[in-house]
Amino acid sequence: MRLPQDDGAYEADNRGPEWFKAGDAINSPCLYELADLDMWVRARKRAGDGAQADYRPACAGQGDREWGNACWLRLPGCTGVGEEDDHIVPYAHGGMDTVANIRRACKHCNASRQDRVLYGYGARLHIVVTPPGSCDREAVEWVEAHRQQGDPVVSWLALARAMRLPESPSMAQRRAVAMAWSAAYRQFAITQEPIDVWMIRTTTSSRRHPRMLDEWISLDYDVRVIDPGFEVEWERAETEQAKRLVRQWYGLHISQALVDARQRERRATLARLGLRSDRVTVASRPEW
Repeated sequence: MRLPQDDGAYEADNRGPEWFKAGDAINSPCLYELADLDMWVRARKRAGDGAQADYRPACAGQGDREWGNACWLRLPGCTGVGEEDDHIVPYAHGGMDTVANIRRACKHCNASRQDRVLYGYGARLHIVVTPPGSCDREAVEWVEAHRQQGDPVVSWLALARAMRLPESPSMAQRRAVAMAWSAAYRQFAITQEPIDVWMIRTTTSSRRHPRMLDEWISLDYDVRVIDPGFEVEWERAETEQAKRLVRQWYGLHISQALVDARQRERRATLARLGLRSDRVTVASRPEW
């Protein structure tokens, strides 16, 4: 790395040295230049100008100009205003502090997202939503017709069979299956491996995530609705509790047409942010 001498290379315009902003250091204009930024800070202190400096990395400011200051995530509860930097490829996955990998997010969305990956930037999650009366049967058939060999599949029916539960499990047993599904979802949602994961779900909410469908659309998951129809589901519901669940599900008015319309809008936004195209990539070094 070429380091300038402390001989006036640090400009007194409160914006940092020209060589720092130009990204002359090897490989990363931000992450590997913290020591050099510290040299600039010390030089400014010696100058005695007393000005309050903005010590955000240079690439963060360029990201604002390139992509705007609105929250890019738009998760449930979003304030809409970008208050901090968010890594598209999470920092824990090796995501770098570059213009290509940083967008602005509100604090709420940044905290809510955690390390969940955007579709195509790690695991590709395919969420198949189906009414509760079908016992996953149509959804399982649809997944088997579309998945590739080796793709993991997470469904209530498969988990119940793996636990060797009876055909009419108790409420405690049903909770155990639900917890197993949630644990699998949390793990695959943060997986950086480029694998396809098929997850079958009846409800689009949980205690921790009351608006899961909104989260899936924000993260650009592939969402499919498999709906045999109310009459079919009503006939399959053998208990009053099952019939109540069927009524609740259809009361949500979930349809593929609704999902498709929302996904088109979201994907147009992601394309404007440079995060979705025919070939999605995130460069390791930004354009300066």
